[in-house]
Amino acid sequence: MPIRRLTPGRGALRYGVVGPGGHARENLLPALAVLDGARLTAVAARRPEAAEEAARRWGAELWTEDWTELLDGPAGPAVDALVVAGSPELHADVLERALAAGVSVFAEKPPAPDTATLEKLVAAERAAPPGTVAFVGFNFPHGQSYRKLRDTLRPHGELRALDVRLVSAKPTAPVWGCATVEDSLLQGLGTHAVDLALRELGVPDRITARRADIDARRTAVRVFLEYADGRLATLLVGNYSNRLEYRCELVTGEGVVGLLDDFNTLTVARPADSPGAGALDGKETLRYDWPARRGGYGRTGYATELEAFHRAVVRGGPGDSPLSSCLEVYRVLDEVRRQTGARA
Repeated sequence: MPIRRLTPGRGALRYGVVGPGGHARENLLPALAVLDGARLTAVAARRPEAAEEAARRWGAELWTEDWTELLDGPAGPAVDALVVAGSPELHADVLERALAAGVSVFAEKPPAPDTATLEKLVAAERAAPPGTVAFVGFNFPHGQSYRKLRDTLRPHGELRALDVRLVSAKPTAPVWGCATVEDSLLQGLGTHAVDLALRELGVPDRITARRADIDARRTAVRVFLEYADGRLATLLVGNYSNRLEYRCELVTGEGVVGLLDDFNTLTVARPADSPGAGALDGKETLRYDWPARRGGYGRTGYATELEAFHRAVVRGGPGDSPLSSCLEVYRVLDEVRRQTGARA
């Protein structure tokens, strides 16, 4: 029997990746490789050797050091969708040009260097040809462990309190063209924390922010988002840890508490007098640990966010993480900067 060649399924979307750096190699490219109905067609990087190496490693047919060539070919765009992971300036440039060309874009956060640029991109998003999707890659709310946390708490009333802790070892120097380390921290981790809070609780009625200087390079920023009905979100971001640490605690109106640690461990507790108590009350807790054999890309949200983007492109939009939804995130962070003295 002759050897046969397996070809992509009919209708597979052609994907291009712009910026195959460390984050893309560790998270996005592996998740894209197993995305059903997707075919990596092209890779673009500033260094031609990086583009060629990534194309060979991940089986892309095309590579280039000029990402605009993926949109401006003689026969039209060479791809149906782009995944871009680089600086906020690169994200904004790719989004603006691709949306005008009718090519859908998955852009890592942050999608723009500042609020004014994002407002222009939102206008471009609205003016894009029908079916063109802009999707911002906030992986935390798409993580399987976070979704299990929300599914577990949903029967126990609305969320009344949310506490998020996101600390890392970096940045300790300004990046992405930011003027300060603090603003770099807000762009990197702050967008994640604020996005998560706004998705769950909506736009706050009051914002309070305080900064603690740990040393010359390290800082912690605490943000309080208050709501007129008494709900509260408390967010802590900092660059004083030796690794990325993620902790999220949610409290419902029935007093049921869900705590997620580093995507891996979910702990649920409820007071003895809460409605339906009995199976879990007093000082008891329910703990769920994700088995190591389960893929980390789903647990952390990288695979599931790309799946959400892909579904939106296939059905012609819209996605559940559009550029427009980021505007309030940026506006909250602008107020945080005003109160803490960080410059954008």
